[in-house]
Amino acid sequence: MEQTENNKARVLTSYYRPKPGGFCKRLFRAINALLDRGHEVHYLSVVAFPINHPSCMHHKFPWPERYTDTLLFWAVFHLLAPVFLLYLGFKLKITHCFAFTPNYALIMQPLRLIKGIPLSLFLRADTLENHQIKKRPRWILQTELLIEAMAIQGTRLYCVSQTLCDTVIARHRWVHPDSSGILRNNVTESAVRETFNINTPLRFACVGILEKRKNQAFLIKLFSRIKSENIHLYLYGRGPDEDDLRQRAEELHVSHVVSFMGWVEVEKIWCNIDVLLFPSLHEGAPNAVLEALGHHIPIIASDIPEHQEILPSICLLSLSDQDAWQKTITNLYSDPEIGRYKLIKAQQDSVEYLCFDWDEAICSRVLNSPSTSTL
Repeated sequence: MEQTENNKARVLTSYYRPKPGGFCKRLFRAINALLDRGHEVHYLSVVAFPINHPSCMHHKFPWPERYTDTLLFWAVFHLLAPVFLLYLGFKLKITHCFAFTPNYALIMQPLRLIKGIPLSLFLRADTLENHQIKKRPRWILQTELLIEAMAIQGTRLYCVSQTLCDTVIARHRWVHPDSSGILRNNVTESAVRETFNINTPLRFACVGILEKRKNQAFLIKLFSRIKSENIHLYLYGRGPDEDDLRQRAEELHVSHVVSFMGWVEVEKIWCNIDVLLFPSLHEGAPNAVLEALGHHIPIIASDIPEHQEILPSICLLSLSDQDAWQKTITNLYSDPEIGRYKLIKAQQDSVEYLCFDWDEAICSRVLNSPSTSTL
C-alpha cells in the first residue's frame, strides 16, 4: 500500500450531495478530522461539500445538480461512479477509502479489490429496518439486502451500536467483513443547568425528521389522552409525515398544545425545551438523544435495544404501555424540578461514557492505526 510523504494518507470517499441532518454532519466532521491531522481527502460528488481546505479536493460527478432525486440519476451513478473512483484511486495514489452507507461502500469495492486499498464502512442505521417500517415493496428490501452483502465483504465494518453490528453480520451467512467494531457517536457536554424552568406549560419536545420511524404520532395521541394545559409539545424537524401529523393533531383536538417548529439551528433548540421525548421505533445513532445528554436535558425514550445501550433504565418506557408514558409525563409537570433532577442525575453515567474524542477515533479507524478510544 502506497503512502504519501511524511506518512500522510490520501483518503477517498463519496456522497452525492450535502443534505441537512446528522448524516452529513458526521461525514463532514470525519473529513475535517482527517484534514486537521494533515491528511489529504478527495471525494466524488455532484455538489461540492461545504469544506474549504487546501487539502480537500472535490471531484465532480458529471450530472445536473437539480436532477439528483430521479431513478435515472441513481442508475447512472451506480453504474459510472465505480469507474470514476477506480480512476481516481490510481491517478491520485489513494491509500485509504471510507464510506458512510452500504451503497457508497459498494461503489468503492472495485478499488479495494483491484488496488488493495483498505475500505472502512461506517454504519449509522439499519437501512433494511427503515425500509420495513416504511412498508417498502419486497423488491426494494431484496435489493438493499444484496447491496449490503456486497458492500460489507472484505471491509473494516464499524457500527454506531452493538445491536446494529450484530444484526448486519447475522443477516449474511456467506459474506463477511475483514473486521468489525463499534464507533459510537459521542457527546459534547455543556455546562450543567443551575436552575430549572418551573413555569408552565412544561416544554416537551421531539427532535428529528417527521416520519414513521421517529413515531411522533405516538406523542400526539399521548397528549390527547393527558388533556392538560400545563404541558406543550414542540416537534422540531420536517419530513414526509408532517401533513399527516398536523392533521392528526387537529383530529385529536390538541393543535393548541402541539407546535410544529420546522428545521431549527441546534443551538436554538436545547435552551428552549425542558424534556426530550423520543419514542422511536428504531434507531441507529440518535443524535437528538446524544445532544440532549450533552445539554443535560432529561430524556424519556422508547425501550428499544439502541436506546438501552446508551440510556439508563429510568429513561426508557415500552411503546406498548401508554399508561406508563402518561404517568411519567404527568409526574414531570406535577413536580417538574425534582422529576427532571432525578433523570439528569441518572443520565450522568451515560454522559461520562460517551464523552470521548470522536475525531481521533474515526481517524484511527479510517487509517487503521491504534485508537485512543475503546468505543
